Amino acid sequence: MNNFNLEKFLKENGYFIDNNWYPRVTAICQVKNKPGLYKFYGEAESFKEANIKKTKAANEGTIVHEIIESFITRREIIVPPEYIGIKKAFEDFLKEHNFFSHRDWIEKKIKHPSHRYAGTFDILGEVDGNFSLIDIKTSAKVYEDYRLQTAAYLFALNEEPWMRDKNGRKIILPRVIEKRYILRLVQKRICQKCGSIVYLRSMGDRIIEKDKSCRHDWGEIEGEFELKEFDNPDNDFKAFLHCKGLWEWDNREILEAIGYL
Repeated sequence: MNNFNLEKFLKENGYFIDNNWYPRVTAICQVKNKPGLYKFYGEAESFKEANIKKTKAANEGTIVHEIIESFITRREIIVPPEYIGIKKAFEDFLKEHNFFSHRDWIEKKIKHPSHRYAGTFDILGEVDGNFSLIDIKTSAKVYEDYRLQTAAYLFALNEEPWMRDKNGRKIILPRVIEKRYILRLVQKRICQKCGSIVYLRSMGDRIIEKDKSCRHDWGEIEGEFELKEFDNPDNDFKAFLHCKGLWEWDNREILEAIGYL
């Protein structure tokens, strides 16, 4: 642990809540093997370029969350032209599903009191009559790894069904969380000649071509959403706890030194 930056470790891997430090769910889940991530880095021109794309994706996620928050809080915002498809995708979701949320149920830090981890969920809300946890993604598809993250949030919230806002005000949940979803929002253009699709992302567009010889005539930006429910939360939570155990083993010297273990 010579020359080890403890402050950096604590900041990058967890949160302080009520003066106690808890490891973060997303940091714990990094311990799991991610072939897709390795493929992403392997196909990049350089490590630097890959990290630039990851930063762009993170910035994109921030803007997407702001757009959704504006719907929930009824706050008017100017949606950048390059994100109009995300707005359309969420509007399509609202047309097909009965959804209600509240400004108090958006992006709050939570913790599990006995398993001692923390995280920040995206949204809680009523989806077709069920009080649900909703995680927003703009990824190319819904990955199985998302099960671990959402299970961790679900069990933390149902174990300790309250959280605090930035001012310390306690927010009590109306009832237990019944379901968990990934709401994937993407934007695309469709070729008016052959029907090929280009999915628009700040980290790089993805084209699904139906006719490689076509000189594509891309149409207007459209939205697309996918609402994916995850079943078997108990199994997923067990898997998350296994990841937590391995993460703690990997970092045991540091965690023992700070008194977490």
